[in-house]
Amino acid sequence: MTAKTGVDWAHDESQLERLTFFSDAVFAIAMTLLIVEIHVPELPVLSERGLGIRLINLMPHYIGFLSSFLVIGRFWVAHHQLFGLLDRTSTRLLWTNTLFLLAVAFMPFPAAVLSTYVQLRVGVGFYCAWLTVLGLANLVLIRAAFAQGTLLKPGVSPELERQHLRGAMIPIFLGLLALVAGMISPLAVLVALTLGGPLIGAALRRKGSVPDSGQAPPVTADQSNPAH
Repeated sequence: MTAKTGVDWAHDESQLERLTFFSDAVFAIAMTLLIVEIHVPELPVLSERGLGIRLINLMPHYIGFLSSFLVIGRFWVAHHQLFGLLDRTSTRLLWTNTLFLLAVAFMPFPAAVLSTYVQLRVGVGFYCAWLTVLGLANLVLIRAAFAQGTLLKPGVSPELERQHLRGAMIPIFLGLLALVAGMISPLAVLVALTLGGPLIGAALRRKGSVPDSGQAPPVTADQSNPAH
């Protein structure tokens, strides 16, 4: 393999930075749009008690916002960790990342459906189904990133691929868990979505199955130097 020159290295880094910045922007917009569905209540007559009651009635929307924000946030953390392992991009990675971002950008809509119709199984099923689709898109993206190891930084441990793939199963299992919880009660599905992901992730980290979100992946000390 021909060694990369400084120009080649700078070009690869520029393309990867563009892809990362674009992805971060989509995540930021999707997470911000979650709050749009929480509207200020209207009062026919000004009343302290009336405003309090209407604010309390919005509780499903508050919890739906929190749970969906955390769900998308976990995807962003995983995406951030994954792209931190890469040294360059490819056409396959560009397209798989685009399809993944499509799923991310659509997420506020099923989140709004869930918050509005959390008492209906169709609303719960729709949200959980899209969460599963998002999890599968993330799984495909991870496979594209690790394909043949040609996009990775020098010194990235092969074990990280298995860890990321196992970690990608969390939202898929979470979607199934939330679907079952939704068949029990509206409150159960909101609790499952809010606490299920962190609990599953913590359990897997104790077993060493997924990378810790607070630690950088192991790479060589000279990986960032184009001269090496």
